[in-house]
Formats: sequence, structure tokens, C-alpha cells
Amino acid sequence: RRSSDLWVQMFKGTVSMPVFQSLEAFWPGLQSLIGDMDNAMKTFHNYYTVWKQYGGLPEFYSITQGFTVDKREGYPLRPELIESAMYLYRATGDPTLLELGRDAVESIEKISKVECGYATIKDVRDHKLDNRMESFFLAETVKYLYLLFDPGNFIHNDGSSFDTVTTPYGECIIGAGGYIFNTEAHPVDPATLHCCKRHREEQWEVEDLMREFCSFSKGKRPLFRESILEQVEDAKETSHSSSKVKAKTSYRKNANRKNPLLSCPRSEE
Repeated sequence: RRSSDLWVQMFKGTVSMPVFQSLEAFWPGLQSLIGDMDNAMKTFHNYYTVWKQYGGLPEFYSITQGFTVDKREGYPLRPELIESAMYLYRATGDPTLLELGRDAVESIEKISKVECGYATIKDVRDHKLDNRMESFFLAETVKYLYLLFDPGNFIHNDGSSFDTVTTPYGECIIGAGGYIFNTEAHPVDPATLHCCKRHREEQWEVEDLMREFCSFSKGKRPLFRESILEQVEDAKETSHSSSKVKAKTSYRKNANRKNPLLSCPRSEE
């Protein structure tokens, strides 16, 4: 089927294994992010069909045989299909995606819940459990389920609301949406990364250097080179552990500046 993706030999392009694995279920969500909605929904429905067959996605599933692959029958409560459902629902509002979320909650509660948590399903065919619970179940699976059913969550912000943080060099806009999930589904605000990073501080230093250079070229001639060399020597005398010494700049009037409300610790070099 056109909406099924098979394993192929990378040099010849021939099919090597007519299977899919549960880790690939993020693909419909990625397709939705680039606007390929028709194929995204087709691919999602293929995965969802297997989910309904077993109450969860086996690690490997044979497309040609319509059955689990030997020794890959487990389901460790992976988040990828639910992640795709969240993205697709944000893009389409299709209630079928909420049905997947409901089925996932009911299935997990019925099959894998134990006294101290939620156990990995060792075999989706008979729902035998394993004596373990993966960290990504709490970090990702539960989080994506929550976000699927919480359309007003701040993670879904479309930019209509935001916060501002005042720094000595202007205002930074944060919390405006566009969050990026890392591999364990921890949301990262890219605006915060832009506002709070060492590169910006280095950029400001370069700007101050350029102002000093312009002042020098106009005839004011501050003792720029001598000042820098003197402070390099001072830094060498006080540094015992670092082999790299950075010159402190006397031209910056830090005493008149307030510390930014949002700051990041500097790493040791």
C-alpha cells in the first residue's frame, strides 16, 4: 500500500524486510508538520489498525503476514503513535485522533497497570507483562496524551500571547509558542534559547569593540591595545587552573548595568 513504508536495501532500493516497527510511528506527525496531511492520515490509520488489533503497537509487525514478528511482540508503552495523534489533531481536529487517545488510555489502564506503576507489555498477543517500566512512558507517552486532550495548554500557543523579559540590551519575547520537544519530550522554548545564550553576550562584546574601533579611527585614540594587553597579563597572574585566558575589557561600563532577569550560567572552559 502506498501509505505503508517498508525497509529497503540502501544501495539497491529493493525491499529487505516488509515490516514496520513501533518507533516509526512518529512519521505521520512529521508529515503533518510539513503539510502532507493526506498521506499523514493514511499512514496514521495503518498504525492505528494494528493498535486496535492488539491494544498496543508491537515492536515489529509484518505487513505481508499481518502479524507480529517473532521475538518482537512486546509493547513498552512507547509514545510515537500518540505523539503523531497530538500533532495531527492540532492540524485537523479529526475526532478519530481523540478516539486513539481514548483507546490508548483505556488499554494502558486495563492491560499494564500494576500496583506500583505501569508495566511493559511483554507480548501483545496474550498481554503478559514484564517487570519494568520505561522512563519514556512518564516523560513522553503520558505527556502527549495530556496534550492531546488539553487544547488550551500553553504548549499549543500560536503566538497570540507571550511574555517579555527586559535585559540591558533590550527586551526578549518568550513563551510565544513554537516549542521544540527534545528526544524525551521536554519542551524547549526557542525564543528563550535566543535570548539566553552565550553567543549574544559575545556579540555584544564585538559590538563594543567596533564602537571602540570607530572612536579610535576618529582621532580619540584611547589606549585600546595597551589596555587589553595589561588585563591579559593580570588575568594570567590570577588564573591557576585554566590554560585559556580571556581578556577582560575596561571599555564596558558594567557598573551602570543591571543584571538581566533571565541569565544562563557560564560553562567552564
